[in-house]
Amino acid sequence: MGRVAASVALPYPPERVFRVATRIEDLPRWMPDVVEAELLDPPLALGSRARLRLSQAAAGAEVVATVSQLAPPSRLVMTGSGGPLGVVLDVALRAADDGGTHATVELNLDTPPFLGFIAREVERRLQAGLPDALEGLRALIEAEPA
Repeated sequence: MGRVAASVALPYPPERVFRVATRIEDLPRWMPDVVEAELLDPPLALGSRARLRLSQAAAGAEVVATVSQLAPPSRLVMTGSGGPLGVVLDVALRAADDGGTHATVELNLDTPPFLGFIAREVERRLQAGLPDALEGLRALIEAEPA
């Protein structure tokens, strides 16, 4: 399969964005096709695992992912799999000159060739939904106390 990514400029400092973007239980509130999320090994740290249940449109897969990179307030990478689906979630934050944050969310998906049609449809849905998802992240940050 492939890579889907989207970026957004946010008028909040990276620490605030990172605090909200890495709250695993809130992923269903803004990440496309994630309907349930649970941090299995709190607190969030290198090696922590999370369980993500995806929507039926994303084959209803349950993915268990492990934090493979964690560098607050700039980076979270989680790598996991669920059935034949391999997933890498990469959230990268960069401080902007105006005090805000440039946020990029990238998903790399890997499936066996025999699931090609389903994989392409999931990739298409995710790419279409990711920009709106980042606006959902913006709304969560706005609702967060400063």
